[in-house]
Order: sequence, then structure tokens, then C-alpha cells
Amino acid sequence: MTATVVRDDLTRRDPRERISKSFVRKAEGCGNAAWLSIHDPRPWSPPEKVSFGSAVDAGVELLITYLRSDQQPDIRRAHQGAMERVKDDPTPPEPSEVLSALTSWLAWDVVQETDFSYAVTQPHIRLELSGIGEVDAHPDLILKDAGGYEHIIDVKTAKAAKPANAAATSYTELGFYALLREAETGGEVATVAYWTYVRSKKPYWQRVSAPVTAHLLSVAQVRVAAVARAIEADGLLNDGIAQPANSVFINPPRYGCGDCEHHPAVGGSCTWAEELEEVAA
Repeated sequence: MTATVVRDDLTRRDPRERISKSFVRKAEGCGNAAWLSIHDPRPWSPPEKVSFGSAVDAGVELLITYLRSDQQPDIRRAHQGAMERVKDDPTPPEPSEVLSALTSWLAWDVVQETDFSYAVTQPHIRLELSGIGEVDAHPDLILKDAGGYEHIIDVKTAKAAKPANAAATSYTELGFYALLREAETGGEVATVAYWTYVRSKKPYWQRVSAPVTAHLLSVAQVRVAAVARAIEADGLLNDGIAQPANSVFINPPRYGCGDCEHHPAVGGSCTWAEELEEVAA
């Protein structure tokens, strides 16, 4: 029997009802994409790089279930489960590359030195956060050390290594997760980290970690609250309007428009993409 990983359909979350890390990151990446996801939500077709990350994430989760119960990890079943997770994606990843990533993760010295006894994978944190409202998030992994302190890990795949300060400045991802976890449990999160599989010519796993500081938490609080207030302002501006046209999400796309579900090339209604392409031409 093939091991499987089941994920909630996060694409159906309405930020006007509860804010998520994904929406905050989208709002930071492109204001118009965030605005359209509220007023003209569309299905998203993940590119290969996202499907690859989803497969690796699922495979790592399955391997952790073995390590957590002190069993010998079954790499074959973990790989099958990883590929099952993305079998319906339009551009699924190359199975051999996913297997390579999982095999090297299992042999990675960081994994060899980590105690997974109390590991929690993909916890669903949903609560009311002061100054922000209702929030919804799914950290990849929470570890607990001998002293009872927790550590939040986000499993990533990328073409390039993350900078040394990536975890310390990840306010609206790792910082947001830490903020939510501390609000949920009343305890302290000691560190946050990225475990990234770098898809270079010689692929490898990279760890970048940082302590959870008052600065990390306060900046996360302020930046997420700013997005929450923008959602509230958007509701007021467009209240009673049959075809909403007013927006407070004015920041241009930070990473380009190629994979966006709102691009006109895939039937979306975004006008920014065409305007930016004309300027760049």
C-alpha cells in the first residue's frame, strides 16, 4: 500500500474571513494579484518548481513519521507517497530527482543529529490574533528539544541557496509562524529555520536558522497587521459596488508575472502584467 499525504485545499481560503501566510506573501509579492484573489479568484496551475517542492515536502513528512516512531525509514514508500501527492499536477517533477532529494535528506548530517521523537508535521494553527483577526497557517515541522523549547522548520526547494540572514528576516513566514505558535500554546519558540534543497548542478540540503527574537515577532505582527488592515480598507472602499474597482493594494509585482493565475495569457483579468511587459519590451 502506498503511503499518502493529505493536504487541506488552501486555495479556497478567503482572506476576508481569515488571513493566511500565503495571502500575506502574495500581497507582498504583488498588490494586484492579492486584490484579484479577493475579487476575481481563479484556480492556480502549479509550475514544475512548485510541484517539485510539494513532492519533496510530502516525502520528507513521510520519512519523519518513520523517524518519529523510531522505525527504519522506507524510502521507497516515502517516494511513492511524494509522487502520489503531485500526480494530478500539470507538470509533475521527474521522479528520480525527487528520490534523490529524499535520499540525500535522510543522509544529511542535520537530520542524523535531530531528535524527531516529538515532531509535529503540518500542524493546523487557526486562531484569533490580537490586532490582526482570525488567522490560518500550516507550518511544515515543529520540533521540541529536551528543555521543552520548540523549533519551527520550513522545508523548501530552490535553485539557489538562501542568504545567511534568510531566517532572521523572514518576518511574514517564519516570524508569522512563531507568532501564531506562541499565541496558541503560551510557550516560547526558540528558533526558526529553513531546510532547503538547493537544485544546483550538485544539489545539496542547506540549513539557515535564527533565534526567535522580540524584533522578529514584533515586525511580523506589524507587517501582517498591515495586510489585515488593507483587507479591511478594501472592504470599505468596495462596499456595495457591483464591480469593485478601488484598491489599496498598489505595490507592483516583485518577482514577475510568469506563474500568476491572473495573467491574461491564462485567462486572467490582470492589466498590470501587459503594461509591465510593454514597458520592458
